[in-house]
Amino acid sequence: MNARWFRLQSVLDLRASALEEEQNSLSLALAGLGAAQNDCDQARCEAAAIADGICSAAAAQSAAQLHAARQSYFRQTRHAQALHERVQECQAAVQKCRVQVVKASREHEILVRLREKRLKAAQYLEARKEENLLNDLMNSQRFQTLCQSPEEFLQT
Repeated sequence: MNARWFRLQSVLDLRASALEEEQNSLSLALAGLGAAQNDCDQARCEAAAIADGICSAAAAQSAAQLHAARQSYFRQTRHAQALHERVQECQAAVQKCRVQVVKASREHEILVRLREKRLKAAQYLEARKEENLLNDLMNSQRFQTLCQSPEEFLQT
């Protein structure tokens, strides 16, 4: 069974795009939460306005008018409650998106660190190769100098 090997940079690019997608989904979820919260607040304000209208109504209203106003208030409060439940669903979605962003960010950071570690290892190996080449060059120069004038080295 052959394992597939991927280049680190291609995996890093995939993780970066996954992180960007998660951040985009979080921003969309936050926008949805803001809209749902705004709708819920508006519905509650309308319900409060209806309740104020019922409480401040003149005693001259008929029973049918009072019943209609109360029914309107109940419908508006049910609508506000449904919108509140939607806000709670949006908050749960935002929390889930935040967890996904943290997870994607962590995976991306791990790969960035791995890339840095590999780069440092490659730089170290390159430096060792250069050092070995310089040592070989120095040794060959000493050997050539020794071969050309052995009496100079023997005198010193």
